[in-house]
Amino acid sequence: MKFLVTIVFILISATAFADYLVVQRNGNLRQNESTSSEILEKLHTGDTLLLLELNQTAGYYHVVSLASRQEGWVYRTLVRKVVGEIEGEPLTGALETDAVVDIRVLDIGAGLCTLIKLPGNKYVIYDAGGDNYFQPERTPIQVKEYIPAGSVIELLVLSHTDADHIVSASQILRDYKVKKVLWTGYESSMIGGGNPTSSYTRLYNALENDPSIENINLNELDSTIDAGNHFSIGNAKFTFLCGFGSPPSEWGLSAKDEKLNSVSIVMKLNFGGNSVLFCGDAVGRHRNDPVDALIATEKFLVENAASLLQSTVIIAPHHGAMNGSSRSFVEHVKAESVIFAAGHKHDHPTLRTAEEYLRFTTANKIFRTDRGDDEGGNEWPLGRTAGCRDKYNDDTIQVQLRSNGTYRVYYMDPEVPCF
Repeated sequence: MKFLVTIVFILISATAFADYLVVQRNGNLRQNESTSSEILEKLHTGDTLLLLELNQTAGYYHVVSLASRQEGWVYRTLVRKVVGEIEGEPLTGALETDAVVDIRVLDIGAGLCTLIKLPGNKYVIYDAGGDNYFQPERTPIQVKEYIPAGSVIELLVLSHTDADHIVSASQILRDYKVKKVLWTGYESSMIGGGNPTSSYTRLYNALENDPSIENINLNELDSTIDAGNHFSIGNAKFTFLCGFGSPPSEWGLSAKDEKLNSVSIVMKLNFGGNSVLFCGDAVGRHRNDPVDALIATEKFLVENAASLLQSTVIIAPHHGAMNGSSRSFVEHVKAESVIFAAGHKHDHPTLRTAEEYLRFTTANKIFRTDRGDDEGGNEWPLGRTAGCRDKYNDDTIQVQLRSNGTYRVYYMDPEVPCF
């Protein structure tokens, strides 16, 4: 199926003031004018901030970071005001609305939910999972800390139907005005009989009950996504590399979990010369295969989308499991930074998987949402804290792609608490 989404935007130009601020001591750029507001970025002494409004609100200045082009609020005692032009940084165009794209990888435990904030407060969500299947509201609470309830979501992509990727999707459909949902629609009862999972049923019913949402269910459409289908929102380009309504028979998969994972929708986001690859639970090998094995989703990608795979940042397949991130796939991606959305479950990320990525990057550029976790077994041991059972929502990771060609990946909380 040739899948193409076209969204038209009117970009609003901003006016720059001559007054600006210089950070006097390390602090935080916040989403709103409150100490309880979400931290968007860490500020450092000497950073320059452009004023959007001359007057303060509750002691906060409304600013844009000159380095990252991130808009937010900073408390007055952290900065000093300077009047005049910024040497070497002309203000013309400095506040372009397409200056930064933020990707937030939520720490939801052993699951995946990523939030994409585009210029002009446009949003895309890739996966809406959770670790605790009996508390599906937990992830939406974290989502609302970043995306105001009631906001428009341009597109919700659900890579596949495992609960750790969709358990919160039905609640997100209630909390937000979602325009389109793209999902595989392929679920466990289609393999071994029985009843669909509760997560799938809630999502299916929510979509059926709201005809205003464009529901693109690949299984019901008997479709696959051709590699290279893309659309743009402003200067951000989204490219789909694959996605299946059911696993192709020639893959020869027999295990239920491999079938469900293998249909994952893989998506790439390009902005400002850098890119992020979203892989869902793509399958590339059987768990005990030799090191050069290549099967299923990743084989399809290497054979049909090789020129699209190289990416600056990868959110690694299947939380860093043994059956993803095959050697050939990793060699094609050549990621500079790697993110494992993991939790205290299943020994993720595994040592074998981390070592594959370390052939192209360094340990300090590998990020994980379970810092300090101590499961033993096959888990990657770097940074392990003895006896640590990593909790959720303390290792959220932020990626910033900037229009000036630079990017950042960092933990929202620099500390590594473990209880």
